Amino acid sequence: MVIAYDMAPLTLWLMRRMARIDSVTLVNLVSETRSVPEFIGADCRPEKIAPALLALLAHGPGAQTAAMAETMQRLGKDGPPPGLRAASSVLARL
Repeated sequence: MVIAYDMAPLTLWLMRRMARIDSVTLVNLVSETRSVPEFIGADCRPEKIAPALLALLAHGPGAQTAAMAETMQRLGKDGPPPGLRAASSVLARL
């Protein structure tokens, strides 16, 4: 997986000033890794994206697979259903 996302200059400017995160990919955020390359705004260009894709094709998704597995575990895989966890969280706050 490689993330490439461009946006309007004003939107990008606002996002960079307001965001408190250094990644936009859920796998990177939850696993606390940077195994999924991200190309946002000015970096969203073929000459930057292509080498990342070629490297992924050449070496396989090993680190990404591990990060995705970690993400699923942290998000509650094999645990209670998400709706039940959300309801329990709300009830605990009441």
